[in-house]
Amino acid sequence: MNLTAKKAKLIVMNAAILALGLGVGAQQPAPRAPEKAAAKPADWTQQMAARDEALETDHMRIHIFRLRPGDDLLESIRAYTSAHHLQAAVVLTAVGSLTHASIRYANQPDTSQSSGHFEIVSLVGTVEEGGEHLHLSLAAENGTMIGGHLVPGCKIYTTGEIVLGELPGARFTRELDKEGSGWEELKVYSAGDKEK
Repeated sequence: MNLTAKKAKLIVMNAAILALGLGVGAQQPAPRAPEKAAAKPADWTQQMAARDEALETDHMRIHIFRLRPGDDLLESIRAYTSAHHLQAAVVLTAVGSLTHASIRYANQPDTSQSSGHFEIVSLVGTVEEGGEHLHLSLAAENGTMIGGHLVPGCKIYTTGEIVLGELPGARFTRELDKEGSGWEELKVYSAGDKEK
């Protein structure tokens, strides 16, 4: 495939991803009235700006791989990330199905295990060699939805098609957020920075 064809294919893929993200063609429910938010501190804008981590990259490298029946979803993403030494990547999209779901629900210490047939509705998050933060949404056979933190144990049923966007100018790490959540959270560095 020549360079022009590759560029055209990438443009089509980006347009499809954008259309999915914008919900083009999907009927959207009427918006609800927003709930009253808790009062923010006077310096909230400055606090947000201090936590913002923005950097520029020359481009994004797209990684596409397919998982086979029986593969573990998270362990396969970890193996791919490690094999390709990805230092900063985001999940652009993922589709497929599972026969076993392992999810940790919000604010729960234990993993929930479910067997059956599930469609992967969404997979979102960040990954790097040695770490990740991924959330998975699944539709069960009857259409009910479940979702939460992706943990090992999600087994592919028919296929798993994963698309990662690597950010070559960035490097992700997980560092303890002492003043915030108390958990190891995402920290973004320029790829040239040697900290942590």
